[in-house]
Amino acid sequence: MSFEKRRTATVQSIVEELFAEGRAFLRTGHVNAVLRERGQPMGTWEVRAEFARLEREGVIVCEAETGNWLPGNASLKETG
Repeated sequence: MSFEKRRTATVQSIVEELFAEGRAFLRTGHVNAVLRERGQPMGTWEVRAEFARLEREGVIVCEAETGNWLPGNASLKETG
């Protein structure tokens, strides 16, 4: 798996985990915090780029009025 795909998969996994925990919306900082806790820090701009990629794939959508990221139309991976 390429570095880019691995980074996208990591961010998507965290997004899915946070939504599964009951979050109604996300911001890049939520994902950055988890990455830091796991010893895998990324720059905010890198996470933002991954959010844009996940938006193109339908995993998440950005609410223009608030800047919050919401679950998209694409099915999120089943957890548990």
